[in-house]
Amino acid sequence: MAERFQQIMEDYATNYDLYAQQIRGEPEECNLTVESEFCDIDDGSSRGWKARKVALRASESVVSLSSFSDEKRIRVGSGFMVGFNRHTNTSNILTSATLVRSLCGQNIVIPDLKVKVCLPNGHISEGLLSIVDFHYNIAIVEVKSDEELPRPILLCNVIKRGAVLAIGRFYDHGGVMCAQGKIRKETSTFDCSELLVSSCHTTMAGVGGPLVDYSGHVVGINFYGEKHTPFLSSAIIIRCLDHWASWGQVNRPWLGCICTSVDMLPLRVLEKCTYLNEGLYISDVVKGSPFDVAGLSAGDVLIECAGEVLSTAAQLGALLLDLCHKYLRGYVESKMTVEVVVWKQKDGRKSRKIVKTNLLSHCNFYRWLDPLPRYNDKKMVMARDVMELYYKVLAQGARFTMKP
Repeated sequence: MAERFQQIMEDYATNYDLYAQQIRGEPEECNLTVESEFCDIDDGSSRGWKARKVALRASESVVSLSSFSDEKRIRVGSGFMVGFNRHTNTSNILTSATLVRSLCGQNIVIPDLKVKVCLPNGHISEGLLSIVDFHYNIAIVEVKSDEELPRPILLCNVIKRGAVLAIGRFYDHGGVMCAQGKIRKETSTFDCSELLVSSCHTTMAGVGGPLVDYSGHVVGINFYGEKHTPFLSSAIIIRCLDHWASWGQVNRPWLGCICTSVDMLPLRVLEKCTYLNEGLYISDVVKGSPFDVAGLSAGDVLIECAGEVLSTAAQLGALLLDLCHKYLRGYVESKMTVEVVVWKQKDGRKSRKIVKTNLLSHCNFYRWLDPLPRYNDKKMVMARDVMELYYKVLAQGARFTMKP
């Protein structure tokens, strides 16, 4: 069995371009994806009625998108309004970079990309990919619209608890989709420590749609997982939008660690940690990184950063984006540094350190597994399944391949 698995992987590693071509495919059947809808709020309950009212208000800013290559439909997803240019009547739609990511598993855009956007009124318009960031797996698509879509309120703080709704729009008929759930205290299975998790049960058609609270405020952008729905906090999204507006890209300070909220640690790890207050448990530190140079190591707990008590990796990510913004704007005269308070596992004491941070020279560190499109044709399904297996093998050793 192991030998057969190795043979399949070696064959696929040599021929993945061919498989990608097969998935784009010649048969007409594979011109359409069959991503399924989702909705669990039509149960007749009072809670479902409240959720439907919130979903209807939130859906006014939600669109569906589909990507094409050589006139073949590749992926579908959702997105939502984040900006409008009145001079050009152009809406800026935030969505997941999954929509435009190549099927070969690399951080490159689909060849000969075309994007179509299904607006809330049912009209389908041509979209233009404006900005893509594979690090956080987000993108901006510009689309012409006769009227300005309502712009939702994005919360600037990390929300780590509460009831939420995952909103999407289905491309084939333009209808709104909604799933209810709660933000969970657990880590995502994707290779991005800043992702949070909700219990909403969605499908791949909802990737890129907003996660909203019951006030209709956006708390994050949804991705897709089989057991849960990972999402990127709106606190990070807002800062990415600011960076894009100022520099045309997201600039990131690099500390060189992987960390997890202490209250999300499994018991076997918590037993070794023995620190039971708020903070971020450092599970790994890159050799030669700013944290390594400052004397931090795996097993330590990051308690404060820039004067703020930390509880989630998303909070730390937002703080670092703020730090970089101030540095590039010239508000910080000295080198880019950050003050942190750390609980050292070695001696069980708190230590205050000044860490000199570096800017990432590229943005391809996070490389979580994008679900591949659900095609109708059996041959395409087989090729997709082999590709997914290949991605998983590649991902097992790829956590620390980036350099500052």
